[in-house]
Amino acid sequence: MRATVVAGIGGLIIGHVLWLVAISLATKTTTVNAWVLVIGAVCGLLGVAGGLLGWMFHRRKAFARAAFLWCLPISPVVLSLCVLGVTWL
Repeated sequence: MRATVVAGIGGLIIGHVLWLVAISLATKTTTVNAWVLVIGAVCGLLGVAGGLLGWMFHRRKAFARAAFLWCLPISPVVLSLCVLGVTWL
């Protein structure tokens, strides 16, 4: 149980840091609005892939890996939706 919680928290932290790196690189370009779309699309696709892989590991009873994969895209997807909303609305 403890390993599953630690894996979930690790997934949240790693996902957030990777999103911060991607957004930092996007804001250093001259076409920020285009790169925000790209990052949003990639985060969405990785969120779906993480969910499917997490479900696969959950069915194999590898709960720590499933928790990591399920928590990995939470922060990037939510923050990308917020940035897309601010950028495009």
